[in-house]
Amino acid sequence: MESKNASVPAAQNGKTTPKPEPAVLKVLPVATEKPEAKEPTAEELKKVIEDLNKKLSAIPQDLKNRVEYFNKKNELIRRLAKMDTDKESLSNHLDKLSEISTANDFENEEYFLNIEGGSKYNKATVYTVKNPIIIGELIKFVIERLDIRRKALQMEIEA
Repeated sequence: MESKNASVPAAQNGKTTPKPEPAVLKVLPVATEKPEAKEPTAEELKKVIEDLNKKLSAIPQDLKNRVEYFNKKNELIRRLAKMDTDKESLSNHLDKLSEISTANDFENEEYFLNIEGGSKYNKATVYTVKNPIIIGELIKFVIERLDIRRKALQMEIEA
C-alpha cells in the first residue's frame, strides 16, 4: 500500500505535477475619485501658442543662418557644461577645506592662494594666503558668481 503525502506531488507518467493551491484574493480599497484635472483656458492656450511661435520665429529660415544659430547654441551649452564641472570641482575642494579648517583654522600646507605680479615672463609672488577659512570664503564667492552666470546662460540657451 502506498500512502499519499499532501506535501509531495503525485507522480504521473514519470513527471511530477504540482497540486493547485486555492487562490487567495486580497481586496484592496480602490480610490474611485479622480483628482480634477484643470483644463487650460483659452487665454492660457493662446499664451502657450504665442510663446511657441516666438521660439519658432527666432530660428532662422535659411540654412546658413540656421547652422550659425545652432552652432551658437552648441557653444553656449558647452560653456554651461564647463561651468557645471567647475562648480562641482570647487564644491569638492570647499568640502575638503572645511575639513582642514576644523583641524587647523589658521594655516595649512595643502591649500594656498598666491597673488602674483609682474610681466608675462617674469612673475613674482606678492602675497600667499594659507588660511583655509579665507580660501573657502573666496571659493563660495566664485561659486555664487558661477551660479549667476549659469542662470544667464540657461536663459540665453532657452531663448
